[in-house]
Amino acid sequence: MPAIRHFLRAAALAALLPCAAQAETVVLHAERATASADPTTSARVVEIELKPESRKALADFTRERVGKRIQLRSEGVLLSSATVMGPLEGDSFRITAGVHGFEGKSAEEIAQRIMKSGGLTVDDENTAK
Repeated sequence: MPAIRHFLRAAALAALLPCAAQAETVVLHAERATASADPTTSARVVEIELKPESRKALADFTRERVGKRIQLRSEGVLLSSATVMGPLEGDSFRITAGVHGFEGKSAEEIAQRIMKSGGLTVDDENTAK
């Protein structure tokens, strides 16, 4: 019986390995990041304008992931996790802070962090960090 369990675990792991191999991380370079408040909800937001090469990278990444969950990070801090409803093809986008901000950071701190580091990363939600 233990041999069968071992075989089933190995088979399950082998089935999951192709999924792990498909995980991808894309580095995005910001032209500008500014903190503000959403005029409708007063929620704190960070407006991010991307450099041209990053606009294409984000559009390509999200085009391939419509209906799937992705994560946006700055220096390892999770900023947003969302289901892609359609490709993000513009030159800028906005992220909104959750109830506790961005993992305890303010929108101003996040905007400053993005500008200091020069960018963000976007990856598949199942990517371990």
